[in-house]
Amino acid sequence: MNILNRLAVLGLTGALVAACSSIDLDTTKKMALKGDTFQKALFKEYVDLARSEDDQGDSRSAVYYDNRAKMAADGKDTGPQELAARKLPASAVKDITAARKRLTDALGAGFVKSAPDKAARAQAMFDCWMEQQEENDQPDHIAKCRSGFEEAMKATAAKPAAKKAAPDKEFTIYFDFNKANLNGKATAEAYEVMAATMGGYKSVVLTGHTDTSGDKNYNRKLSEKRVNAVKDAFVEIGLDPAKIKTQFQGEDAPAEKTADGVKNAKNRRVTVVLKF
Repeated sequence: MNILNRLAVLGLTGALVAACSSIDLDTTKKMALKGDTFQKALFKEYVDLARSEDDQGDSRSAVYYDNRAKMAADGKDTGPQELAARKLPASAVKDITAARKRLTDALGAGFVKSAPDKAARAQAMFDCWMEQQEENDQPDHIAKCRSGFEEAMKATAAKPAAKKAAPDKEFTIYFDFNKANLNGKATAEAYEVMAATMGGYKSVVLTGHTDTSGDKNYNRKLSEKRVNAVKDAFVEIGLDPAKIKTQFQGEDAPAEKTADGVKNAKNRRVTVVLKF
């Protein structure tokens, strides 16, 4: 039972409300919010608690939450209330001590960034639990604050979203007619591939192609020579040969479809796919 309930028995409720209204929440609510997302959420939580306590006539608690709201609005890090600040019943000390450690560990481990609204709720409800536990005469209020704390803390157990793999990167190295050696432009492209691997990669897939000019079997062998030339170049400039996979298409998978026997620069190529 808070002080308002006690005095109601004596018929002094109205006098108390008139005498003990010591916060101006309307002014507090109009404050410019300077903090981050967590502190802005914390501001709202403390304003709501201040309003609740003020409505119940608990001036001391209303002032406490109002001051906390103002600190949050100014972007100040209040942290959950220290246990020493409250006269807690011995039976509650163990649970509240453990709860505060869970909360401070979570806040220090990034709870304010991963779930700022939940982190703010957890801190406000912990302070509420402490305040109600100190009074120790409204079991339903104690249970409500504790339940609110535990519900908010569930967010700390949520598994972070799996990091998405980087998308594959594709390159094309072109060859001169009936050639398998890398020309200047092809060599430059090989170095572009190497630069793209600097952050790490799983594998490199090389696929050789030719145009339709010439014999089909010859073209398949030519596509193999082109792939091997690119692979050798990659190994020379530092790529791991164990991560390089090769395949040869000859003239079977042209970039541009043509009739048989047609020279086409865009079909004389090795495609390079970097997988991450």
